[in-house]
Amino acid sequence: MRPTLKDLAEAADVSTATADRALNNRAGVSPRTRALVLQAALRIGYLPEKSVPKPVHLIVLLPKGTNAFVAELRRHIEALSKTDPTLSVAFPDLSDPAPDAMARALDRAAPADGVALLAQSHPAVHDAIDRLARSGTPVVTLASDLPDSSRLAYVGIDDRRAGRLAGQVIQRFLGSSAEGKIALFSGSHSYRGHHDREMGLRQIVAESAPTLTVLERLESGENRNQAQALTEALLATHPDLVAVYNAGGGTRGIARALQASGRARDIVFVAHDLTEPNRAHLIDGTLDAVIDQSARDEAQEALAILTAAARGEHHDPAPPQHSLLFLRENLPP
Repeated sequence: MRPTLKDLAEAADVSTATADRALNNRAGVSPRTRALVLQAALRIGYLPEKSVPKPVHLIVLLPKGTNAFVAELRRHIEALSKTDPTLSVAFPDLSDPAPDAMARALDRAAPADGVALLAQSHPAVHDAIDRLARSGTPVVTLASDLPDSSRLAYVGIDDRRAGRLAGQVIQRFLGSSAEGKIALFSGSHSYRGHHDREMGLRQIVAESAPTLTVLERLESGENRNQAQALTEALLATHPDLVAVYNAGGGTRGIARALQASGRARDIVFVAHDLTEPNRAHLIDGTLDAVIDQSARDEAQEALAILTAAARGEHHDPAPPQHSLLFLRENLPP
């Protein structure tokens, strides 16, 4: 005799209404409960085994802080995961930004079916990724790569090219005969992506703008208040500052300092990620250009890679995204 909806509800330890909503992918059911119901449906024979993909549970490790792009990435991963009743995603707390904390979080990730992370370039993080890979857990790096680790794939942009693009934009805004200094900010040099952006900027300035000088890198810690304080000190120390490139978070703090100094319209300012605050600063003229990457596309690709790997399906990872350059006059709706 074929199991009934009541049998399924009892097997999953939920109400019949919840079981019905889970089966039909309706609102009001958490990803975890939906996965439990589907697992029970397969176990008791309520659904034929081939009708439901294998349930997948993923861990996503993103640092807490004021980085608007990281927050946007998390929102997209959460939203996309809710469209698949067989997929559940957990975001363990990562209040401690230290690489050792990330390594410990990776060690606690098993027995997840896959892990995605914004990874620091540090031996402890490399080793933890390698341990997960050896245990059979696929790992995807998000927005900042660790190509010499055992990660399955990288999802993000080519950061060296993005840094070169920033340098080209600054040169074009300033003009070929401009002289002066360029301030360089990163969120944390432990992120390979920020390091690669810096190298790209320095390369193109050395190649084609010898009258410009790139100052020593300043680290904002992805904190807008720290970025503001550093910018205020920078403006006081370097009256010949002509441009600012922010390779990480904290753009709002830099913008506040530039506005307060009265020099927001005099200094070329290039940053990353078309978040809502950065969009507003493009419109008011504080930012001159934003180099963007699609948080939604990255979230979608990371989930596709990990769910396919967990189910033994074939999925060719997409190549790194092309950077998108936005000025005030070509903002998307």
